[in-house]
Amino acid sequence: MESVASLPKTKIVRHELFLILLLASIQFTNIMDFMIMFPLQDYFLKQFQIDTAMFSLVLSSYSFAAAIAALIGANFIDRFNRKSAAIFLYIGFLVGTALCAVAHTYSFLLFARIIAGIFGGMVSGVILSIIGDVFPIEKRGKAMGGVMGAFSAASVLGVPSGIRIAMSYGWNYTFAFIVLLGLPILALAILYLPSLPSKMEKQKVADFSQLISVLSKRDHLVALAFFMSVILGGFTVVTSIAVFMERNMGFSKTQVSHIYEIGGICTFVSSWIVGFLSDKFGKHKVFLILVLLALFPILAITHLPKDLPVYMALGVTTVFMVLVSGRVIPSMAMLTSAIRPEVRGSFMSVNSSLQSVATGIGALLAGAILIQLPNGTFERFDVVGYFAVGFNLLALYLSRKVKIVS
Repeated sequence: MESVASLPKTKIVRHELFLILLLASIQFTNIMDFMIMFPLQDYFLKQFQIDTAMFSLVLSSYSFAAAIAALIGANFIDRFNRKSAAIFLYIGFLVGTALCAVAHTYSFLLFARIIAGIFGGMVSGVILSIIGDVFPIEKRGKAMGGVMGAFSAASVLGVPSGIRIAMSYGWNYTFAFIVLLGLPILALAILYLPSLPSKMEKQKVADFSQLISVLSKRDHLVALAFFMSVILGGFTVVTSIAVFMERNMGFSKTQVSHIYEIGGICTFVSSWIVGFLSDKFGKHKVFLILVLLALFPILAITHLPKDLPVYMALGVTTVFMVLVSGRVIPSMAMLTSAIRPEVRGSFMSVNSSLQSVATGIGALLAGAILIQLPNGTFERFDVVGYFAVGFNLLALYLSRKVKIVS
């Protein structure tokens, strides 16, 4: 397998750290675009006069669009240079986000989220494929932890900044801000992403053998089901945290931003630590420990009493973010190691598709379970927590079935 050192040394891509940071920057804007929807939920509910179920449709439309695009792209993505695919998809993502910036009706916002989802979901799969192609397995946990640090950075810098922009100028400007951040990152990607040509022979456009190859193997299906369970184990709760804290716990919008700031700082540090520990002690062992630990903050955050002091509630949300996001690092390292390099791009595209399906199901599930009372508060968040616990236990069981082949 190629390492960064063995790739053509184009300009400043000469060491692993720069490549990790560049890929993480692409993920940063992608994740910020997705995550910012959660704390902006109250704005959408009020401006468009919609309920939580209709808002869940906006969230899930992005996810399901990403799922369909990634599933279709899975048959073709390994036929293209990884760099070319990443740049094309990132441009499409920025266009979709720009459409969100000019949306002033519910239907147009729904359309814009679909466009952003089509390209945003696929670009994540390409980035993960680049990591799998470039980094050997003994360094893959560290590389995955670095790119997953984009989640933390989006929490610390992106989401709070987006909230403050929305408070001062309006939520449309938050999406414009993401586009402005993405333009210089796009330029760096064009100049400095390493070229990774396709390792496949040319095939007919209508040849779906690559997709069939991915979906016909039992080990692949087990790995895909495993990661879907991991995502559902977090996103069933994540989608409703901000609005629950605001409506039920009495958080101000500034205090909601503190959830992401404090939690993001801690997860930024912990993601590198988890990546290191995954490489040192084994991906499965670290995943097992993190899942079992994560069950406690999942149950705690969905059972918070209304009179709990703000600082204690922030402590619970922080532990939740650290442990729930931490599970993804060893699980993703396991996933990229469960597929051979020649079909990794197709497999990761299928995985991105199903990951998007999982986030969409999580949003729809939470929206269907939660009940909004006449005073604006929500009930049955505890039930959402029980579903999340169940998905985590399922992920724990399936993790034993994932076979490492690369």
